[in-house]
Amino acid sequence: MKKNLLDKVKNFWETESCGERYVTGDDDYSKFISETDNRYKLEPYILDFTSSKDFFNKDVLEIGIGMGSDHYRIYKFKPKTLTGIDLTERAIKNTKKRFKIMKAKSNLKIDNAEKLNFKDETFDTVYSWGVLHHSADTAKCFEEVQRVLRPNGVAKIMIYYKYSPIGLMLWIRYGLLRAKPFIGFNELYSNYLESPGTKAFTISQTDKLTQKFKCKNYSIQLCFADLLDGNVGANHKGIFITIAKLIYPRFLVKFIAKLFPIGLFLLITLKK
Repeated sequence: MKKNLLDKVKNFWETESCGERYVTGDDDYSKFISETDNRYKLEPYILDFTSSKDFFNKDVLEIGIGMGSDHYRIYKFKPKTLTGIDLTERAIKNTKKRFKIMKAKSNLKIDNAEKLNFKDETFDTVYSWGVLHHSADTAKCFEEVQRVLRPNGVAKIMIYYKYSPIGLMLWIRYGLLRAKPFIGFNELYSNYLESPGTKAFTISQTDKLTQKFKCKNYSIQLCFADLLDGNVGANHKGIFITIAKLIYPRFLVKFIAKLFPIGLFLLITLKK
């Protein structure tokens, strides 16, 4: 069952790497620059979540490199060594091309986050943004992160948080409007958010995922998808999303987020 889901996830992301839809320009250099500019315009919290001290002179692993924007940013922080993995050939190809153009170096290869091909205690820092919730076995991914980290090593990870405006919007579209008001959030995220089997977690569930770490810090972030900014995904097109973007009460959602912990992104900092 998990092997079948793994194949479905891989096939989904082979058709389009995360961020690829924001590429513009006529040449490869312009395309990569445009993707990076658009990524950090939509997700400026990535810049706050990562800093030089997490990567400088460290042995670093990124899990899920996508188009390579974050990976190249980490490279500019001058790690001792830099390794990037992804489940898809497409992401590896895109990032290799980016690094060649930018005259940068990284050890890039296909690998599975559920069973990393690295020895115990190989890295000082592990980074992964919006990846592990797509895995068939997210708990196993966190175990692998803990295994490959050295003592006192740091993991910087973003996974999806269960209670978010995007979850409510999915319920309206695929639950309420289809006369299925009792459909659960787990089913909605799994079937309609992104790749098949996508998950979102509560804080208590995340505590279980991170139980082998001695220090942990969580932060819930309202994201561009919660605000219907930008292109919200391949699964969401048509008249419903067009109308929703026009009437969506972004100011109200931002106000509510100041009062209650809502948002799709759960930013996690862990120490082994």
